[in-house]
Amino acid sequence: MSEAEVSGPVTLRVAPAKNGWNWLAEGLRYFRASPGMWTLLMLAYWMLIAVMNGIGPIGAVVVAVCLPAFSASFSIVCDEIRRGQAVKPILLYAGFQRNPRTALLLGVLYLCSISVVLAISAIADGGTLMEWILFNKAPTEAVVKEGNLSASMPLAAILATPVLMAFWFAPLLVAFDGMGAAKSLFYSFFACLRNWRALIVYGGAVTLFAMLVAMFVAMFAVMAGGNPQAARGFMLAATIMIMPTLFGSFYAAYVDIFPRAEIAASTEI
Repeated sequence: MSEAEVSGPVTLRVAPAKNGWNWLAEGLRYFRASPGMWTLLMLAYWMLIAVMNGIGPIGAVVVAVCLPAFSASFSIVCDEIRRGQAVKPILLYAGFQRNPRTALLLGVLYLCSISVVLAISAIADGGTLMEWILFNKAPTEAVVKEGNLSASMPLAAILATPVLMAFWFAPLLVAFDGMGAAKSLFYSFFACLRNWRALIVYGGAVTLFAMLVAMFVAMFAVMAGGNPQAARGFMLAATIMIMPTLFGSFYAAYVDIFPRAEIAASTEI
């Protein structure tokens, strides 16, 4: 795979608010373009995550560090679809082949940033949320009833917002534009800040989409007589559709806000 050749300054534009709807619609179009390959990629990705999480805390740390690279991989899949190229399983690792050191550095910075956010939230819940997110240790029913977790989650959400803004487009800017870590975080943060209207519309569109999917899953589960295995199957199928759609919408937003991305990406497998 060859890295994208990038020339000229990066353009950051303010997209119309209504484009937030278009991003999600584009994401769904990317899924519909190759549902079988997306299913294969999602299952392979989840298996990798499950294996790494099964190792213990070290595996969870490795997963967190690799998240930006995997995010870039799924965006490269979308880029291949947009350019009419065939989607191949090897693209799951494409994000590790474009500016890999910077992608992994982003992962380290992401892990550190989220750890700081969770450490602050631990003041409210004694570290329950941190153990849940970082080490996949779900809280007990007794801990949930105490109410501290419900107090720490809004605090963590507020603190995590600027972090998510900085990392939203950073993996794509690293993969497609060859940016360094600091520059990609800077551009990503201000891209989100300047496009807050479109992002609010996008958030509303994602919420409605999730509610619609949940409604259909519940309806099919009832039609199946409440069979738990059938319900889990419907939920798996819905998740396989939702995740690629979201990844596709991230890519659509990137191309819209950073117009030069229309000609910057080039992948050779």
